[in-house]
Amino acid sequence: KSITVHNTEIPADIIVSNMDVYYTYKHLLNDAVKAKNILRQERSSSAIIFYWGMNKSFQQLELHNIFFSADYKKEFEAIFEKMELGDDPTIYINITSKMEDNQAPKGCENWFVMVNAPHDKGQNWDEFRSKCRTNVISKLNRILKTDIAKHIQTEDFLDPATIDTKTSSYTGSLYGTSSNSKFAAFLRHPNQSRNVDNLYFVGGSVHPGGGIPLCLRSAKIVSELIP
Repeated sequence: KSITVHNTEIPADIIVSNMDVYYTYKHLLNDAVKAKNILRQERSSSAIIFYWGMNKSFQQLELHNIFFSADYKKEFEAIFEKMELGDDPTIYINITSKMEDNQAPKGCENWFVMVNAPHDKGQNWDEFRSKCRTNVISKLNRILKTDIAKHIQTEDFLDPATIDTKTSSYTGSLYGTSSNSKFAAFLRHPNQSRNVDNLYFVGGSVHPGGGIPLCLRSAKIVSELIP
């Protein structure tokens, strides 16, 4: 019937949690046992993301761009078996200014550059991120036949550790628990609490799964569950 934040009680008829369900139980409900049970399922992968403000327009790029690894299997063996980054990463670049002019100054572009990464298990992310940046720039230089680094005017980043702290996604996993079987969606945490009245769950860590379309679907499900 309410949430207490900084010793202030906020009444509510309905509570919807969109943070990782693990953190919901650990911090919001203070239920360490239930939180621990959730971790029995393997966590999904994460990402290293660079936010680059480019002082140039690249005509050879579109709104969505993917540059695959030459050895996709090797890349994912590094991520899931060694819990590190591959030397030849698959790179996804989203440039929203290609579609909306006001997303970047005239003649410039806003790059969202994402590389697959393992979830956080205490790796040295400063070192991993530096290596990743070098490999990404080197690969893009080769493909685009230009010097990417000299066009980067502003820069920010997210890595698995900062994804955890900034978004409450435990270990920085992008999709909550891994979906390794056709039954994975049914093993995910339900969208309505079985033990706490008026508590609902949305987002990538609960049913039906991770990724923007399924996160939106979880919100649609909750909107239909709320009486």
